[in-house]
Order: sequence, then C-alpha cells, then structure tokens
Amino acid sequence: MQIISKQNTRILEKKISLEIELLLDSIRPQIDDAISDRIKALVQENIDWQYLIQTAYGHGVIPLLYSNLSNICPELIPASFQQQLQRNQYARTQRNLMLTSKLLKLLELFEANEIPVIPFKGPILAISAYGDLSRRDFFDLDILVRKEDFLKTKELLTTQGYQPYSNNSEKEAAYLSSLKDKQQKAYLQSHWELHMVDERDRVTIDLHHGMLPKQFSFLFDTEWLWEYAQLKPFANRMVLNLSPEDSILILCSQGGKDCWQQLNRICDIAQVLCTCGEINWQQVCDRAIKLRMTRMLLLGLLLTHELLEVKLPKIILQQIQADPLLKSLASQIYTQLFYQTESLIPNQKVNSSFFHLSMIEHPLDKIWYCFEHLVVPTVADEVFLPLPQFLSFLYYPLRLIRLIRMYGLKRRFRE
Repeated sequence: MQIISKQNTRILEKKISLEIELLLDSIRPQIDDAISDRIKALVQENIDWQYLIQTAYGHGVIPLLYSNLSNICPELIPASFQQQLQRNQYARTQRNLMLTSKLLKLLELFEANEIPVIPFKGPILAISAYGDLSRRDFFDLDILVRKEDFLKTKELLTTQGYQPYSNNSEKEAAYLSSLKDKQQKAYLQSHWELHMVDERDRVTIDLHHGMLPKQFSFLFDTEWLWEYAQLKPFANRMVLNLSPEDSILILCSQGGKDCWQQLNRICDIAQVLCTCGEINWQQVCDRAIKLRMTRMLLLGLLLTHELLEVKLPKIILQQIQADPLLKSLASQIYTQLFYQTESLIPNQKVNSSFFHLSMIEHPLDKIWYCFEHLVVPTVADEVFLPLPQFLSFLYYPLRLIRLIRMYGLKRRFRE
C-alpha cells in the first residue's frame, strides 16, 4: 500500500494509505466535483482493492463505498471486485427489505396493543438520513419504549415467538428466560435494553427504554426524547421519529459508548447533519449541557468534521476549540481506526473504561460510572455462581473478585 499524507485534516497527523484516502473520500455525505475528480485520480493509482474492500467491510461502510464508486467511476472498478460488490449489494437489499417488512408488522402489533414506540437506527435511519435502504447496513431492529411499557412489550414479543438472548453466552440467555416475574421486572427496570430473537427467521430486536447502560447515568432516563419526538411518514404510515437534534445527541453518545470503533458511526452522524435540514444548534447544546454530555457530543461532531469534512456551525467549533482534551481523544480514535494494535482502546475492556471516563465530564458521573462498572453485580456474576435470594449480597464481593481475576490474570499472561 502506497502511503500519502492527508493535508486538510488536523487530527490526521500520521500518514495514511491511498486506500484509506479513497475510502474516506468515497463515504462522504456530500461529494462535489472536486472530490469526485480526486476519487477518479485515486482509483487509477496502485490500489490494493482487497485491502480496501476488507477495510470497508470492517467499518460497516461498504454500501457507501460501492454506491459512490459506482456512480462516479464504475468503469475503473476491477471486474472481479465489482461482481463481489454487486452480489453483496443484492444480499443487503434483500435483508434490509425483509427487516423493514418485519418492522412494519411490529409497528402494527404495538399500535393494536396501545404501546407507543419510537423505532430508531435501522430502516428509519437508512431512509431518513441515507435516502435509500440499500445505502446502510443494519442487522437488527432498535425500538424504544417507555420504561413503564418495557415488561409489557417484552411479554407481547414473547407471544410472537421472540425470546431473550445474550451477546455474552447461552447461559446468560437461559438465565434471563428463567427469571420469575418479580425478578424479571426488577432486571428489566435496571437494564437499558433487552435483546430478543425470533429463531424462525433469525430476526433480532433490541428493545430499549434507555439509550446507554446505567453507568452512563445521563442517558439512562429517556423520557425527554418522547417530548420532542415527531411523527413522520414511513412506508405509507406515520411513525414516531427522534427529532434531528435528539438524533445527533443519541448517535454521538452511542458512538462514544462503543469507543468509535467503526467509521459507520461517524457516517451516520454526517448523513443526519447533511440531510435533515435546519438544526437548532442552540437546543442541541442546551440539552447536552443539561445531560452533562457536551464532551461526548463535541467528540462525535469533531470526528465528522475532521474525517469527512462536514461543516459545523461556529457555536460548535468554538466549543471544540475550548476543550483541549477533544483533540487528544480524536487522535486516539484516528489511531485505533486506521492503525489497530493490541494496546488500543476498543481491544481491552479496561482501556475502554478509561476512554469512557475521559469522555464523561462531570466528577459525580465519573464516580457513578466506576461504581456501576466495578461494584454492581451483573448477569454474568449471577450466572457464574447462582445464589439463593438471601445470599444475594455476596454478589458484591464476588463482582470485585471476578474483575481482579479477569483483568489481573490477563495482565500477567501478557507480561
């Protein structure tokens, strides 16, 4: 891979490959004549197409890469890779249409049972921000309900063949399914989301009453989102959507939670900024201050500005300049995106936690994050050692012991 220097981007202090240069230019939300000419010139260089496509897959941006290259210079894409991309595009379109159809049926079900919901990401974001279902990859359906409707919604989905599952293990999934009504209600109220899957067609629903885990206390309670939600047309029906201002806040927060491991998170924000029309930036800033997540918001916006050259208003640029930590965090993210090594942020839970603490700006929120992360027992702790209710207080020391074992032994193994 030939290496060149990116001159216009302040956080891109290292040199990047031609392939990364081409990728970043090809996933922009807006491509003018100058960028189009630059893409054509780059494609005619000695591009490692296998590396380019693998990188785009890894970052979840292959739909944008294929769509924009096909529009700008289809004749310059090697035939074998063009065929591979076309097959992938066909499969993606079929999957996205199936999931969209499933979402519409679920919306009818929720309406019939008088459960208000806000679908977000998935088909909603693909249509509203990308303008086309096939321009964004999604593999599940995200649905927000009010906290008081969480258990009712879970039970309704169970009648439709959906069962809880865990990303961590089958044992955790079995544990969730085995909880009695009272235990289940307590669990659901203390967790921000529940994964449910229909084994018949492998459709997964992420059912939310919060937008971030409880350790991020500022976005655990999401009642404010309902106040500003807007009815918008979607597939011949009116569906509640997050307001553009709230979409920006949520996308920045979820990208931060995941330590910005993939470019697709940044693309989502960029697309919203460029397609949703006029944004009330004062409202965005005021809400971020109230939620104590200004740094998390500004970091996401800085990444879209620097990596995809999305224009930001003066009020945002001034706040970015006023927080020197933002450039350091953005540089770490840039490094982990394009120069992955074992020591980087997303590869270890400990380092991810330190990154989260750097983004959290209020001291009390930092303390709360540490308490929830280090002290409060998890489902994994209860699965590891099932205890009767009267001994449940033992999960607190058990949590600490398990953390010491997990991270202490890993550190010794690395040494």
